[in-house]
Amino acid sequence: MKYTLLFASFLLIGFGFTQKHVAPFTGTYQLDIDETNKVMIERGMASADEKIPENVRKQMESITLKIKKESISMNMMGNVRDMKFSDRASTRKDGECDLVLILDKGKAVEGAKEKSLTIMITGEGKIQLKSAEGNQDMDNFIWSRIE
Repeated sequence: MKYTLLFASFLLIGFGFTQKHVAPFTGTYQLDIDETNKVMIERGMASADEKIPENVRKQMESITLKIKKESISMNMMGNVRDMKFSDRASTRKDGECDLVLILDKGKAVEGAKEKSLTIMITGEGKIQLKSAEGNQDMDNFIWSRIE
């Protein structure tokens, strides 16, 4: 009986600490077009003189990111992509939390490098996800919390 209670206590403690790093960031985010554009201008990917066409702006406004306890999903023009992750304290000096992506067994390549995204705070209710590989497309997006 005492071993059962001890085991149950360890389970409850373990579940209490599960995904604790990502908890403050769970919610729904929308692509912040103006902030994203600033990043792209800084990186030389867009010109400060260039105006975003209205049809492109409408498409960009529909892009959302949902961070849940164990998965992240991005909705781009009706196409939803889900990725499972485990979280940890960030390995980057300026990062808040790392999301270590969990690949399906069928898609995992033996000896492949770990893939992770780091959550960075860029402003009140705004985050940026940076890839461990650096300078990936995802690094350019700034997200504003909507829920």
